[in-house]
Amino acid sequence: MIGALGILSAVSPMATDIYLASMPAISAWFDTSASAVQLTLTTYMIGMALGQFVIGPVSDVLGRHRLLVAGNVLFLVCSLLIVVAPTIETVMALRTLQGVAGAAGVVVARAVVADISTGRQAARLYSILATITSVAPVVAPLIGGVIATVARWQVVFWTLTGFGLLMLLCSVLVVPETLPVHARHPALRGVLGLSARVLRNGSFMAYALCFAFTFGSLFSYISASSFVIQNVLGLSALAYSVAFAVNACGAIAGGLVNVRLVDRVEPAAILRIAVVVLCATNVVGLALILSGVTGWTTLLQFLLGQTAVGFIMGNAVALAQGRVPGLAGAGAAVLGLLQFVLGGLVSPLTGIAGQHTAVPMALSMAVWSTLALGAALLARRLSR
Repeated sequence: MIGALGILSAVSPMATDIYLASMPAISAWFDTSASAVQLTLTTYMIGMALGQFVIGPVSDVLGRHRLLVAGNVLFLVCSLLIVVAPTIETVMALRTLQGVAGAAGVVVARAVVADISTGRQAARLYSILATITSVAPVVAPLIGGVIATVARWQVVFWTLTGFGLLMLLCSVLVVPETLPVHARHPALRGVLGLSARVLRNGSFMAYALCFAFTFGSLFSYISASSFVIQNVLGLSALAYSVAFAVNACGAIAGGLVNVRLVDRVEPAAILRIAVVVLCATNVVGLALILSGVTGWTTLLQFLLGQTAVGFIMGNAVALAQGRVPGLAGAGAAVLGLLQFVLGGLVSPLTGIAGQHTAVPMALSMAVWSTLALGAALLARRLSR
């Protein structure tokens, strides 16, 4: 079942940017501007954010399984319809719906883990899911790049249709209903009240903000690293792909080590140490870049930062969800909303000064990781 939850958690983030390499072809197909095509990325992330915020607390009332199956069916249908969409505006609308549908897999997977585990076991499971989820948007552009070189852009969405079918099979055949009727909240009219209760929980929000700010630092790297590594550091596209893959391995390694480490060390302690490492790495990296020092030090910053992220994400989610027992869906909804709203904000900010400077990306990474450290320290104080 954990493998199935990993697939449900990974496909939606993968759908975010798997078609980046096909954007010029989409622009030419619809005879529209590049900015119009880029809006399809924004609409998907908006759909993901809103979908998680709604589906999470609704699953606390109706249960997990039905919403998961319905979301996966809608994701599959939207992927099919995008292939035959007549206009770019239709693609935008379908991408919004696809984001809402894809949110079901992410938010329900987190809620299911909270239903079936607590404490260190939950931290282990969330670390596995976080590792898969953080790698998915990194690997997706590589897959999309291969498709774009050998096939039309529609093949990308045929591929997502296949992933949608895989998610549907996982939700129907593997993932059971994990929220019994007696544990559900009584009425849909109280759904917003469930989210409000979560938002008023200071300890939960501190860990949730630590998670979201860490994702902001990660997405700063994802959205701008191609320009920095190729235009600033002067490496080739192939070398960029290799560096990207090495950094992804750092995140995977951090997550897998964390799975074993939480048996011996408190997840909160691991989280604080990892956030300190992330913050120190990015602040020093920013200072070096502002001083004109780039090269292997910048690549080392990326690797150390990605590795630290592998220790943070799963523990932050587990600690946050542990603060709202009985509200796993609403908690996962707030986590998802914060995550994707920040992701949508970060991407344009990192390119604000052009494509030939590393300063905006380094500044964004340093700011978000510093905020993550502040949130982790606040969470420790509130937990006491």
